[in-house]
Amino acid sequence: MIKKLKEKFKQRKIRIAKEREYLENLPSAFDNTAISWTAPEHIRHNRGKIWKVIVASLLIAAIVTGVVHQAWTFSLAIMVFAIVYYLVNREPTKDVEVSISDIGIKVGRRKYPFTRINSFWLVYEPPYTKSLHIRVDKDLVVDVSIQLCRQDPSEVREFLMEKIPEREGHNQSLTELFSRLLKI
Repeated sequence: MIKKLKEKFKQRKIRIAKEREYLENLPSAFDNTAISWTAPEHIRHNRGKIWKVIVASLLIAAIVTGVVHQAWTFSLAIMVFAIVYYLVNREPTKDVEVSISDIGIKVGRRKYPFTRINSFWLVYEPPYTKSLHIRVDKDLVVDVSIQLCRQDPSEVREFLMEKIPEREGHNQSLTELFSRLLKI
């Protein structure tokens, strides 16, 4: 009885996965692109040996401090954070196709229709940062950062200004600035 249920559940999962893949690959209005480019999913910083030694020393100091003060959960949390950070960042950055169409922005498989985008802004300070930011409504991720790479920012700006409002004078957030400076 349990084997039958497991088999049915497995077949159902396979069928749902196939249906999802089929639906994602159907042509849509997002495929009629006006502007497109390839960009990394996220920025990968070059970290030298000095950076690694400093971070390892800080982690060990934090763990030892937690043990000395009998804050076991703090030490455990620091260790889990370090392990998760290592596991997430050991894989190479994947490139995704970014396309802007008449109905929205598509980043990889993720689609953002203009009806859900509140505003956009560009942060263009070469060679440090060249990115398009969009503020999305009704989503877990409120601000989405998209790397521009070699894409002309003025072309992107002109096209998006016709569709959604631009936030003037909006720069990098403090978290982005610190993550860039600390290479995390």
